[in-house]
This record gives sequence, structure tokens and C-alpha cells, in this order.
Amino acid sequence: MKKPIVYNNVKKFRLLTNMTQQELADKALVHRQTIVSIENKNYSPSIVVAYAISIAFEKDIKEVFYIDEGSVT
Repeated sequence: MKKPIVYNNVKKFRLLTNMTQQELADKALVHRQTIVSIENKNYSPSIVVAYAISIAFEKDIKEVFYIDEGSVT
């Protein structure tokens, strides 16, 4: 079984809400560099961080983070 690839819409929602990386980091209780790494797809956050980011955007977690079903076999 391949490791699933987690994709995200963090940058998209952050820009739509006119939020800086630092503002999002403050709301999600993480470092700004964590947001940078998530947006650059260098880091898949824990479920707790993903949930906190989704709450900051007032979005369902599935709208912000998703798995490409074709990447899981």
C-alpha cells in the first residue's frame, strides 16, 4: 500500500480571507514556518493542526485538506 498524498488549499483560503501567514499561524497556534511548509507542500500537518487551520477559515476540514484517491492503493 502506498502512503497517501495529502493535498491542501491553505494558501488559497488564506489569500481569499486576506490573512497573513502569521495571522493564520496565530489562530492555529503554530509557528509561521509551519504554515509556510504546509503551503509549499513540504509538510503534512497533524489532524489537530489541520483541524485548527480549518476552524480559522471557518471551513470543513475536507475543503482545506484532501487525499487524492488515486494515490491510495
